[in-house]
Amino acid sequence: MKYLIICCVFSVCLFRCVPTPLDIEIPEKDPEIVVFSQVIPNTLMSVILTRSISSLEFSEENGDTITNSILDNLLVDDAQVSITFDGQTESLIEVANGFYLSTFPLPEVSTELTLNIESDGKKLNSTSLLLPQISFEEIIPSIERTEKDTLVSIDYTIQDFPEDNWYMINFYTQGQSSLDSTGLDLNSFFQRGTNVNTKTVVVSDKIFEGARYEGTIELPEISQTDSLVVTISNINEDYFDYLSLRNTSSNFFTELTKEPINYPTNIENGLGFFNTHFPDVKFFDLNEF
Repeated sequence: MKYLIICCVFSVCLFRCVPTPLDIEIPEKDPEIVVFSQVIPNTLMSVILTRSISSLEFSEENGDTITNSILDNLLVDDAQVSITFDGQTESLIEVANGFYLSTFPLPEVSTELTLNIESDGKKLNSTSLLLPQISFEEIIPSIERTEKDTLVSIDYTIQDFPEDNWYMINFYTQGQSSLDSTGLDLNSFFQRGTNVNTKTVVVSDKIFEGARYEGTIELPEISQTDSLVVTISNINEDYFDYLSLRNTSSNFFTELTKEPINYPTNIENGLGFFNTHFPDVKFFDLNEF
C-alpha cells in the first residue's frame, strides 16, 4: 500500500510540474537564393540557383514529400548570371529552370573569378579562385565477402599539393554513372532521380604525414553489383567546413525537419557556395572485382 501511495504522489507531482504550452509566433522569413556551382574540366562552368524553404512549411511527420512540382518552384529561372575574370565579364545561359551554363573558354588555374547574379531585384556576388585539379595517383575497389554479407571499400592514393589543402571525394552508384566522364557532380546537390551521390567524404591534408597519402573509405551504402563512379576535387577551406557541417546533418531533404543550422556561405546577399573546383573521375564495374 505504501508503494502505491508513493507512486500516486510522484505521478501527481510530475503532472503538476509540466509547464503550460506557450504560443510562440515565429516571423516569416523571405526565401533566399541558394547558389551551387561546378566546373567541368576543360569544358564549362555550371551554376544552379534555388530558393531556400522554411522547415515550418514541410513536415515528414505530416506525410509531406518533395515532389517534382515543389522542386520546380524552388528553382530560380530567368536570372541574369555572369562570371567576371581577367577584366572581362561573360554571361551564362539558362539551359533548364535554375540551371545555367557557360559558353566561353574558362581561364587558367589560379585565376580569380567573380560570380554576378541578378534575380527579382536582388543582386548577389561571390569571388573564388580557380583551383588546380587533384587526381588519384592510384585507386582500386576492394570487396570483402562473407557468408552473410559483403563490404565494399575504396583504397586510394593521392599526391598532395604544397601548402594547406582540402579535398572532396564523391561516390555515385549505378544509374548515376550516366554522368559520363565530364564528372558533372554538381556539388552533390539537387540532382533528380538517381543522380544524387551516395556518399561525400572530405579530407584535410593536416592528417597527412607526407606528400603522398594512402587512404581507405568503407562504403556500406554500396552493393558489390553496382557500377561505381568516384570523383575527387581540390576545394578551399571554407567549402571544406561547409561540407563537414552538412555531412553531420545528413542530406537536404531530412534537414528540413531538423534543428536549424547556420551553414557557412561565400555568397553575398544569398546562401550556398560559389565553387571553382573540378573533379578527377574514375569509373568501376564492381562486378569485375
